[in-house]
Amino acid sequence: MNSSADAPSPPVRNFPQWVREVRAPVPLPPPKSCDCQAHVFGDPQKYPPRPNADYAPLVGATFEDLCAVERTLGFERFVIVHAQVYGPDFRLVVDNLEAMADHSHIRVIGRIDDSVSDRELERLDALGFRGARFSVQHGVQGPPNFDLIMRTADRIRSLGWHLRLHLGRDAVLAHADRLDAIRNIRVSIDHLGYVDTTRGPEQPACRWIVDKLKRDVNWWLMLSNGNRLSPMESGWDDAIPIARAYIEAAPERMIWGTDWPHVQWRKQRMMNDAEEVELLYRYVDNDSVLLQKILVDNPARLHGFD
Repeated sequence: MNSSADAPSPPVRNFPQWVREVRAPVPLPPPKSCDCQAHVFGDPQKYPPRPNADYAPLVGATFEDLCAVERTLGFERFVIVHAQVYGPDFRLVVDNLEAMADHSHIRVIGRIDDSVSDRELERLDALGFRGARFSVQHGVQGPPNFDLIMRTADRIRSLGWHLRLHLGRDAVLAHADRLDAIRNIRVSIDHLGYVDTTRGPEQPACRWIVDKLKRDVNWWLMLSNGNRLSPMESGWDDAIPIARAYIEAAPERMIWGTDWPHVQWRKQRMMNDAEEVELLYRYVDNDSVLLQKILVDNPARLHGFD
């Protein structure tokens, strides 16, 4: 009988890597546009992931790589969302920011828990941190910890930070009461609320989000990852009606992000990041006023850019 040590290891899935031949979108975004979500990774020997992380840090998706991608795409500002594999260890982002003479064009969203002291929050705020991100879904990390979310909201409110919620499929329906209980702080829903793009804007989860955006001025939404949520390999036409429903509900509280470098991308084809920008243009039917709001004005208000 074989011992557990002799048992075969589960197969390692190789996900497509981001396209390094990034091109400029057509047309370029307006001046001072902001990519509101991207991740960076570092040398795992210097910046080790936390135990039992959902995935391994990506090799070849560094802070320097991100800066080059943003320049090519035409984004003068961007927001680093601290990768969940690092937990509340912010050294990777902090080291890169402190090495820069000027990082006023960069903001950070952190993974905050009770181990992060109030004094540390003040230090992070001075470096450009402007929010705390939480998952609201069932998975390897267990059910969402709303008690931690509420405690953190109370701690960051005076700093002017906001909450970022990474929702699971139909999480708004499963946790509607707890979500409604979050008060007096800005809340941004990631990635179109992770709704099913094939079910259109009339599905219950999408209707809940639209209603929330209409009746609560503290709630925002990121028009990102329609390309990931759609089952289509390109074009992603089914994401457009959903994005438009959100934009119509609250155009002054829409933001957008690439989600570079597309961790655990599960499709056969990895798109060029310029295609994501051009998908946003289709969301607004190339309306320059809406693009100015979504890419410049709204993210400046939410993240405290001058």
